[in-house]
Amino acid sequence: MDLSLSSLLSLARFTVQNPREGARMVMGANLPMAARWVALALMAVTSAILAHLAFALMPAEARSAMDGAMSSPLTSAVMQGGLMLIAVFVMHAVGRWRGGTGRFEDALILMIWLQFILLILQVVQIVTQVLLPPASVLVGYVSVGIFLWLLSNFVAELHGFSSVLMTFLGVLVTLLVIGFALALLLIPFVGPMV
Repeated sequence: MDLSLSSLLSLARFTVQNPREGARMVMGANLPMAARWVALALMAVTSAILAHLAFALMPAEARSAMDGAMSSPLTSAVMQGGLMLIAVFVMHAVGRWRGGTGRFEDALILMIWLQFILLILQVVQIVTQVLLPPASVLVGYVSVGIFLWLLSNFVAELHGFSSVLMTFLGVLVTLLVIGFALALLLIPFVGPMV
């Protein structure tokens, strides 16, 4: 697999257009496990840097509202890496529970690849935020749509599921259950929202 930036960008564009084929190509690269862990760390660090850059470009009132969440790029990178790793475990375990055949190492590389594509969209959103601030919200909505589209196709390809629509519904249910569970866990720390 050619890891030059131009090749990765071409493969990212191809993946958005043909997600299952793109997922097959990424899994077929057979990168060593050590390279996958390094790539996960690189994605987490890059994502944290871009998030802090976007944060710095926000108006002062928006920054003050989010100040606690963006205290340190290192903390953001650790949190991002942890969330990506949890997502890999969920993608692998829930898919296997539903009869899928995916391997953990393939779930890992697909999550890294998904994050790479999201980073490209994050750069587009930052540029839009500078040049045409109102349009950056639209880019954010498009990014969420692309995320769900790619995640559903990646999970379907990883586990050999034939229906992307049923996989998408499974992804939504899983996200809702995780969100509900996190809310229950956080209530003792932040108190009920009244």
